Amino acid sequence: QINSNASLTVSLAQTPYCKKHRYDPQNPLCAHIIFCGSIVKVNDSEAGLAKKALFSRHPEMESWPKDHNWFFAKFNITNIWVLDYFGGLKIVTPEEYYNVKP
Repeated sequence: QINSNASLTVSLAQTPYCKKHRYDPQNPLCAHIIFCGSIVKVNDSEAGLAKKALFSRHPEMESWPKDHNWFFAKFNITNIWVLDYFGGLKIVTPEEYYNVKP
């Protein structure tokens, strides 16, 4: 409630990729991406989708104690940084990130 800022880092070191290529996890070729933004409580119109998404992946959470004041939130991404080669970070806008076709 006081500071909703958050970041999330995901690295290829979490997969077999870097080990397979003998990259140290700190080597930029063992790429990682950093998402920065804020945690925002979902509104009533988003709550149903949030519940379905969470409980379909973690069904045991549906029975967690209600008196712990859990709430559904989303990560409002404002900055994305990619470190995948030497020479510094690459900046990706959230719009570019969400518009990529797999």
